[in-house]
Amino acid sequence: MSNTSNQEQDDFIFRLKVLYNQMVHIPIMLATLRKEFPKFFNQNDDADTDLIQDLKSIPLQEKINNNILNHSNRPTTSYFKKFIKTIVDQLQKLDQEVHEEILEKFMKSLSTPTGLAGDPLCIKSYCLQDSKKEEWVTLVNENAYNLVGMTTWGAAYLLSDYILANKSFFSDKHILELGSGTGLAGIALQCVADPPCKKVVLTDYSPKVLNNLKENIELNNIEIQDFINTEDFQGESEKRFSVRILDWEIEDLKCLDQCLDIVDSEIIIGADIVYDPSLARYLVAILNYLLNKKAGSMAIISSTIRNQSTFEIFQKELVEKNLIVQDITNQCDLLNPSPFIYDRSQIVLYKIYANIQ
Repeated sequence: MSNTSNQEQDDFIFRLKVLYNQMVHIPIMLATLRKEFPKFFNQNDDADTDLIQDLKSIPLQEKINNNILNHSNRPTTSYFKKFIKTIVDQLQKLDQEVHEEILEKFMKSLSTPTGLAGDPLCIKSYCLQDSKKEEWVTLVNENAYNLVGMTTWGAAYLLSDYILANKSFFSDKHILELGSGTGLAGIALQCVADPPCKKVVLTDYSPKVLNNLKENIELNNIEIQDFINTEDFQGESEKRFSVRILDWEIEDLKCLDQCLDIVDSEIIIGADIVYDPSLARYLVAILNYLLNKKAGSMAIISSTIRNQSTFEIFQKELVEKNLIVQDITNQCDLLNPSPFIYDRSQIVLYKIYANIQ
C-alpha cells in the first residue's frame, strides 16, 4: 500500500519525466529524486537508499509506463534500455510483480539492437512551463561531437533561461541569432508573447546543422521560412521565423546590407559561439558591423569558458573594436528553478553595445 497521495505521485512523475527526457545519468537521477521526494524511497539506513519503495504501488507503475516509457528510442535506445532495466531490477528487489506493459516493453528492449556505434541521435525534451501547464519542446541532437552545432551546449541553456525570464525585453523586437545550432534559443523566443518577437532570424553555416535546425523548429510546430538552399540572399522573410546560412568569414561585410532580415536586427544573440580562436575576430567583426548599423541595438552572448586563452582573444577583439561590454552573469534574472539541467559555473553572459558617440 502506498504512503503517498495521488498528487504527490503526479509531482514525482513530473520530476522523473523532466530528468529522464534530459538524459540525466540514472544514479544522479535517483539521488535527485531521493533528495526531493524522500517519502518515495527506502528510509532504512542499512538498506538500498536508492530503492523507490513506492514502486510497490501499481498506480505509480502505470504512471511511469504511460508518462515515461512512451518511446523506446527516446532520449536514446540505450538510455531507454538502462532506465527500464533499473525499474525492473528495483521491482525484483522489492519482490513486487512487474506491471504487464512495463514487462512487455522490457522484454522487447532486450532484443532491440543499438548498433556497434551506439545511438547516432539523441532526442531530448524540456518542459518550459510548470507541472500544472506542461509545454514540452523537443530537440534532435547528435551523440557524436563531430559538429559543434549538432549538440545543445550549456550556454544555450543559460541564454534560453535568460530569454524565458525576460520575455518583455524581447517582445516586439527583431532578433538575429548567430550560430543557432540545434535551435533551443529560437524555440525559447517563440514563448515571448503580448506582443511576440517581430522577427527571429536563425543562422548557422554547416548545411547539416542548418537542416537539423530547421527540422527542430518545425518539430515544435513553429512555422519557419527556409532560406538555406536558396541563392536569394536578399530575400526578406514573410514569416516571423526564418533560417538562413551566414558565413562569419565573409570578406566584405557591406554585402550584409543586402539582407534586411540581418541588418535590421535590434537584438543579436549567440550561445557557445566563442570556441575557436581563429573565428573570434570574424565573430567580433560581424557584431561590430551590425551593432553600428542599427542604432540602439545590442548583442547578448552566452559563453562557456572552456579555454581561457580562447576567451581572452574574444575579449581582446571586443576592446580593439571599441565595443562596450557589460558582464551581466551575476546580475541577470534567470528562471528559478530552471527547466534545464546544466552546470552554470563556467558560463558568462555579456551584453555588448556599439560605442556610438
